[in-house]
Amino acid sequence: MIVLKFNNDKKDKKKLNAKVIATATVAITLIGIVGISIGKYSGNSPLNAEIVLDGAASIESSLNKGFTFLQKNFSEIINYKKNANKIEELEKENEELKKEITELSSKISEEKSLQELKKSLNFIPEQYQANKVSASVVGKNDGNWYTTFVIGAGSKSGIKKDSLVVNGSGLVGIVYEVSENYSKAISLLDTKSSVSFKLLKNSDYKGMITHSSDISNEKYSKENGYLQGYMFDSSYDVLPGDTVVTSGLGLYPEGIIIGKVEKVIDDKNKSLKYVIVKPYVDFKNIDDVTVIEPRNIG
Repeated sequence: MIVLKFNNDKKDKKKLNAKVIATATVAITLIGIVGISIGKYSGNSPLNAEIVLDGAASIESSLNKGFTFLQKNFSEIINYKKNANKIEELEKENEELKKEITELSSKISEEKSLQELKKSLNFIPEQYQANKVSASVVGKNDGNWYTTFVIGAGSKSGIKKDSLVVNGSGLVGIVYEVSENYSKAISLLDTKSSVSFKLLKNSDYKGMITHSSDISNEKYSKENGYLQGYMFDSSYDVLPGDTVVTSGLGLYPEGIIIGKVEKVIDDKNKSLKYVIVKPYVDFKNIDDVTVIEPRNIG
């Protein structure tokens, strides 16, 4: 019986020792924590405590920076969706403004074309104004210059072969082929085109615009937009800057403006006076024209 009692006491002591050790461990841990805390506020923290405190300070600094960033940008973050909606509204408004500008440009272009066609009436003799058709150019030859082109009106609109074509700047050319809804025309730049002219300053000074003239001058060729011709009499006093209009001979009525004299070339051998004429019509840009019924000279 005594042996058994001794064994029980031994077990109780072991349990007691384990409890003491555990309690001591917890106590030491608590003391360490308290020591670190005291060191933080007293300035006498141990080395390990300083490392812990430095880490804590770094974390605290990062958190402070994060909170500062959020504070500064909080309103923008909150209003992000509102700003996105505003951008979308501005984009829609921009598209609407683009449409309005396009429509306005179209109206301005139409008004400009109308004014040009009204100006063309100044070149049409009164007896022909009742037989005129206004139309748009719907096609042209290849290249920069309008030498041949298609007009969006034909016999249904009263256009006939040999009808004259003018715009707000002057004489453009003549119709050579007509269908029901379209007409084909050649401009003064075409090699088949010719027109009798006179000088505005003196109706007696007449000549002929024709590309068959023997003028070998590349600078003033039709490829550069110039007209060539000659005077009927080499004694005529013609000078650069003189205005050239239709003379009334042939299909073209009198007084339709053509252009101005750019250069005069005297050929003593042939007793001819050649002229280079710069047309008033921009043969790189012809949009709307007025077509005049041809004169009956048969």
